[in-house]
Amino acid sequence: MAQNYPGNPQHSINVTLSHDKRFCWGGRALYGLARHGLLPGVRTLAEAAYAVLLAAPRELHVQEVDFVLKQVNYRFNSDSLAHNLRGYTGNRWDLRFKIDPWNRVWVNSGRDARHFYNASVCVCPTHAAFDRWVEDYLAAKVRRILDDRIRRLAELDGVEIEFPGDRIEFQ
Repeated sequence: MAQNYPGNPQHSINVTLSHDKRFCWGGRALYGLARHGLLPGVRTLAEAAYAVLLAAPRELHVQEVDFVLKQVNYRFNSDSLAHNLRGYTGNRWDLRFKIDPWNRVWVNSGRDARHFYNASVCVCPTHAAFDRWVEDYLAAKVRRILDDRIRRLAELDGVEIEFPGDRIEFQ
């Protein structure tokens, strides 16, 4: 970074990192590497949630999306996620989320939708590589995290827990 911005006080480290695609966005003023679990190319909460939903094995409850993103090291306010998923907060690629009255959320995960996302966010250099990455890496990771969430909730046997505004469905 010093080569690109030597001694220039107008460029903060966050500005520098935000323009360098080698660094992954992890939350407000937070950056890391893909090896830390963050998604390559992503620069907003909506983009991260969309990628998780592309790879999800089913419709997810808002709390499940929240859990998955936090397990892969994203840091954000849960209300911000809800605003993004419900469309109250715009996003730069006009990504559309579908949400039902039970707070289940999903996206169109067809080939064209995946390729539009990859062309916009630039996760992988080719669409074929992105399809393989989603199927081989991200989908497996999301599935493991969701299974872990179900296991953790099952271990709370005998403990009464309230989930405001949502119900949890175990399949």
